[in-house]
Amino acid sequence: MIMANKSARLWPLRHKLFSVFILIVLVVAGFFVYQRITLELNKRGFQQARSAIDIVYADIIAKVGPPDNSKRVNSCNRVKEEFENGPLSCDVDTSFIYGVNGVEEADSLMSNIQNLIANHPGLLQPSAPLTNQISSTLVVNSYYQTAHDHYKTARHMKCETSYIYDTLRETDLSIKDQTKKPLEIGIDCSDWAKAQYYPLN
Repeated sequence: MIMANKSARLWPLRHKLFSVFILIVLVVAGFFVYQRITLELNKRGFQQARSAIDIVYADIIAKVGPPDNSKRVNSCNRVKEEFENGPLSCDVDTSFIYGVNGVEEADSLMSNIQNLIANHPGLLQPSAPLTNQISSTLVVNSYYQTAHDHYKTARHMKCETSYIYDTLRETDLSIKDQTKKPLEIGIDCSDWAKAQYYPLN
């Protein structure tokens, strides 16, 4: 019995090369498993963000009414560096636009949408205090009338809702009734990506 235990303890010493080989295989396998897990978690983060935006947007349509126009985009971007491609990021976004009669109605609509998002705390959680009105900012010779709220998903991806009122140079969508003022709302989530999940922008 004593001889058997001693032999078992000495086996790694007698077979150093085999032991080192096994250790290297385990380290390499562990690395690839870790990479696969982090890639899958990263991918699921974008899928969860897209699902959160879609659920919130469907609730907005149900409670506020259908917008005049909308756009749904999933895309990736690669930062350009001098001698090589930089880090990859991806973005999921839904933009939609309503015609309103003035800034007071725009503020009221923004408040309604904030409340609807608040009804889904498991999807989008505020990461900073919410804005209470659209503000006007002079940039060079133009006024920009906007508000921005910051959120995070359950997987801690950063998201933003933007409210752009009557600033045509900043809006991508158009309203049906040209006697009204446009209020474009965007719900956008983005993060660094470990793979190109969507087309490059």
